[in-house]
Amino acid sequence: MSKLTQKKLKKYIDKAATSNVAKSTRRFFFNHLYESMESRGYFHVDQMYGAGSGVLLKINDEFFVLTARHVIENNIQGELQNESPFWVPAKNRAVWSSQYDFLFPKRVWNVGELISEEINGIDSSDICLVEVFHPQKFHIPDHFIEISSMDSALKEEEFFNGQILLVTGYPFERNSFDFTPQSENITHTTKIQRHTIPGRYIIDENDSYISFDITEGETCHKNVNGMSGGAVYNVQPKANQVKLAGIPVTAGDNICRFIPSYMFIDAIINFRDSSNRTIDPIVDNPPSLEDVMKVTLSYLKQFDPDFKETIEDSLNKAMHRTSR
Repeated sequence: MSKLTQKKLKKYIDKAATSNVAKSTRRFFFNHLYESMESRGYFHVDQMYGAGSGVLLKINDEFFVLTARHVIENNIQGELQNESPFWVPAKNRAVWSSQYDFLFPKRVWNVGELISEEINGIDSSDICLVEVFHPQKFHIPDHFIEISSMDSALKEEEFFNGQILLVTGYPFERNSFDFTPQSENITHTTKIQRHTIPGRYIIDENDSYISFDITEGETCHKNVNGMSGGAVYNVQPKANQVKLAGIPVTAGDNICRFIPSYMFIDAIINFRDSSNRTIDPIVDNPPSLEDVMKVTLSYLKQFDPDFKETIEDSLNKAMHRTSR
């Protein structure tokens, strides 16, 4: 990039901060149940908690959330409490009306074990890929990064000393929970604020990191706690030229350390070569065709204005066709 005036650079930074890559960043919502599904008889979230960020990806027509492995491990201690222990918003917005506005995890792929290269001061294996259930037709995500080749993210030769990189995520201090009951149905609330910090990529003989020295004020750990697993990306004249450059894994003392995209892009593309952990047991014990159709028809009745039949009539017709 040729030499820029401060005014033009700010313009490019502002564009990058509203790019598709920035808007592909998502916040994790972890949940707790006071009573098990078995004893209660149905799934009900009693409390949301935790912090962490991720980047929504699309690989071979399926959706995944790329994040730091410690985001999952730090918020879920020991065994999983339920089959949907964390949720991720499907769309880049802060208002939801139903459970279909969220993506739910199927598996966690340990893609970090496919990374053999080391980087100064960083655990390059601190990365994982969360496979989520495919969203319904009226709740397809609006912003995500399509991963199809090594060109889908910033390559090693595209990094340089002094490069302006942006770090985006959901710091807990801007996204904390208020547990003051608002009503009988609203027990706690939270804000959804995506935060972006510009910095310079510093490369020296023994280290590499993002320095926030161009950002007004000091950036300490509490300012960025919760941004781990979010997006690091470059700055370009046009927003559609911006590419994912990595994910932050630790920050404080006015610097951020991250895993560069060139280290993990191959692992993401070949994620099936890594080990995985099943989150929702329905993955290994799929429901019957009739149950799937019931859920689908109920969804269409709720969200499709052109759906006119009763669920019972549609189900009877569909089951008749499948039995022929």
